[in-house]
Amino acid sequence: MICYSITLSTTLNLFRDGLDARSEGEPAIPRIGDEPWNFTTRQLRRTVALSIANRPFGTIAGKTQYKHASVAMFGGYAGSSQADFRLAVERERALGQLDDIVAHYEAFLRQEGPAGPGAARLRREFARVQDELGDLPGRIMDRRRLRTMLAHLGRTLHVGFLNDCLFDAATALCLTDLAGAERAAPALSRCSPDRCPNARLTARHREPWLASIAEGEGLLAAGRLSPLQREAIVRDNERKRRLIAPLIEGGA
Repeated sequence: MICYSITLSTTLNLFRDGLDARSEGEPAIPRIGDEPWNFTTRQLRRTVALSIANRPFGTIAGKTQYKHASVAMFGGYAGSSQADFRLAVERERALGQLDDIVAHYEAFLRQEGPAGPGAARLRREFARVQDELGDLPGRIMDRRRLRTMLAHLGRTLHVGFLNDCLFDAATALCLTDLAGAERAAPALSRCSPDRCPNARLTARHREPWLASIAEGEGLLAAGRLSPLQREAIVRDNERKRRLIAPLIEGGA
């Protein structure tokens, strides 16, 4: 069997050749003299960095991928003052938040949540948007208008593994006992998704909760726990099942 290896840079240049072949007259990619532009992956470092920054926890992933010493360094792209990269990262993060709140809305249309203590308020907001848009089956959605109407929610959305937070410092349980600058953003590691009015869950969060319930059931089945430990796990699993019930039942 013959194995072929091709680098990403080679793929980029093959893509360039394909674009040139499909264009009429001038090459699709401007040339320097008579030579076609030679693409390398290093030329796309910032493009990839912006794509990473767009996603939840992207600055952490970017710091790891680019081997920067800190998240702040990735945010400033190795401390460079050129091209306002830090501002570009913030713009990409805002776009990512808006994309995520649109995904919440689309899940609402499919009756896949939301769930959690704050779900009722979010459903009312989505229902209002749906009513104003006339977002009915068979009708093409005005996506630009949709994004405009959801922008105020996207600005406060913080995505998490077990739940998302539509942050409001006044009601955030995770900020209890915190003050000053520490109240500027949610502390998701301290979140109480079954009690905090800022917490929302969608179908994307269902599997981690089911895995946690299964882990508890496995501990109970092992038969090595004290009565108090068993009672604590039983109650905790009941709490988790109540929390994700709307996601399993197709909405509430």
